[in-house]
Amino acid sequence: MQHQHKLLFILLSFFFLSACSVQPKVDEFSAVDGQLDLTAWNVKEETIPLNGQWEFYWKQLLDPADFNQPMDQSQSIQLPGVWSTHSINGEPLPKVGYATYRLHVSIDKIDEVLSLRIPAIHSNYTIWIDDKLLTKTGKVSINEIESVPQKYPKVIDFLPKNHTFTVTLQVSNFHYVTGGLPEPITFGTSENIHNQYFKRSVLQAFMLGILVLAGVYHIGLGIYRRTESYFFYFGAFCLLVALRSLMIGDVFFTKMFPHFNWELAMKLDYIILYSHVPLIAMVLYRLYREEMSRFITRICTIIPVIFDVFTIFTTAKIYPLFTMYFQFFMLICVVYAGFIIVKIVKRKQKETYYLLTGFGVLMVTSIGEIFGNLLGLPETNLLVIGISVFVVCFSLVISRRLSYSLKLSEKLAWDLTQLNNELETKVEQRTQQIKQSHKQLEELNNKLKEMALVDGLTNIPNRRSFDEYFDVHFQKCQFENKPISVLLVDIDYFKKYNDYYGHQMGDQCLKLVAQTLNENQEGLVARYGGEEFVCVLPYQNQAAAKEIAQRLNRKIEQLEIPHEKSPISKHVTISIGLATMIPDQTTNKKELLKQADQALYHAKEIGRNQAVSFTP
Repeated sequence: MQHQHKLLFILLSFFFLSACSVQPKVDEFSAVDGQLDLTAWNVKEETIPLNGQWEFYWKQLLDPADFNQPMDQSQSIQLPGVWSTHSINGEPLPKVGYATYRLHVSIDKIDEVLSLRIPAIHSNYTIWIDDKLLTKTGKVSINEIESVPQKYPKVIDFLPKNHTFTVTLQVSNFHYVTGGLPEPITFGTSENIHNQYFKRSVLQAFMLGILVLAGVYHIGLGIYRRTESYFFYFGAFCLLVALRSLMIGDVFFTKMFPHFNWELAMKLDYIILYSHVPLIAMVLYRLYREEMSRFITRICTIIPVIFDVFTIFTTAKIYPLFTMYFQFFMLICVVYAGFIIVKIVKRKQKETYYLLTGFGVLMVTSIGEIFGNLLGLPETNLLVIGISVFVVCFSLVISRRLSYSLKLSEKLAWDLTQLNNELETKVEQRTQQIKQSHKQLEELNNKLKEMALVDGLTNIPNRRSFDEYFDVHFQKCQFENKPISVLLVDIDYFKKYNDYYGHQMGDQCLKLVAQTLNENQEGLVARYGGEEFVCVLPYQNQAAAKEIAQRLNRKIEQLEIPHEKSPISKHVTISIGLATMIPDQTTNKKELLKQADQALYHAKEIGRNQAVSFTP
């Protein structure tokens, strides 16, 4: 147990140390009136956010060339931040609109490639360095009709021409509840920026892998153990968290599906967030019915559904406003779940320590995420990290529960064995009844054997199945005065194949040939015996049957199964004997089979690897 606790502690430490990045001491580097002096900053050691006062041109989409002309005095706006918190002439700005941001950055060295990490900007942007257009996301416009939103963080590289370069940023928002830059633009060398991006990507990929594997594993358990439905709910929870992790942070979902509808992606993000609560509530309720209230579980299901429906039928300019209320509701649910966990811990089950640890981390990260959103802090993966830790801990709880169930099953099986041993004396007293039962069982087994209609090796119909099928359709064609054809198929020089390659390879050859013959859609293909197969073709005249036979002959040859000992080909081939008749009162099945056998014999005589029709 101590080793398990140490392993859990190491795992949790890895999550938090990976999630927490050391923030550089860059408080002294802040833009003032659109000017940011970084000449004293060591560009190679750390990255820096381009925070501070940027030039701000409201209701203007300006490119670098426009600044060559005389301009009205610009406003200053504090970044990161949304423009709805800014006022011009005492009037607060609306949440929708468009603007141009501008910042002059002075650096000491210009001897290497630099980079900017552009966060998610609501709801589209275009950016220049000096007079060079670097990138754009969505389509910036002065009206909602032409504006195209897109949530797409990027890393862009550039090489400055001078010690001072200018960042010009056009932003428009007509689709989201807020517009602007809620997160900072990060600046540094290309190596440092890309290293940070790589570390975040590795961490996110690691968490994604944990969540997806846990989700698939537990859903699989839920499918095969339907009496324990909490497996399924927990697996669904893991997969939804994994999907949402692709929609926040670096938004890998948009990078995988760049043309995915923005509004639909936003709705999906919020709906998945709302779905966390009911799924976890169902897991806890199914696991701990005595402690978890059924009424509270229903509340935890109904309220998120209401938020989901509201999200579906409103736009991104409306439903994000109500997320705060859901976060308060989620906080209440987290606190309630905490009380439930405490009640479970009091039962002093060993598994509860994992549950308490995971839920403690989830509670801390949930509260941090909620208050971070309320305070307008940049979007983080904190909640996803907390959920990932919770998933690991909860998986241990469920695994322990499953292990206990398996041990209990083994114990019951052992007890049953003991009971059976004790009952042997009583069984001896009922010998006559046992013999009678045994006789009946043998008769039943014989009937079951007779019912077996599939060849054990090739997994196609066997001789018995062929006999029944042939008998029924021969009589049917006789009654309807329709033709019926039979193909007898023999693998050429199969004994030499077995002698050279061995019986195991011979069995594989039989299986492959049988499967290929069985692909024929007409009639029935069955194993006739040894390396021989038979195909019954009701309602097929000689010409149609001959065409089918030739097609089967080609298919087998196209398999290109090596046959070094065949004197006629380097590959396995077949010979086919074909016979057709319209049954009447003077003919029978044996006659048709005999004709097909004669045709097969003739095919072997004239060189094999061909289909030959019976001729009187």
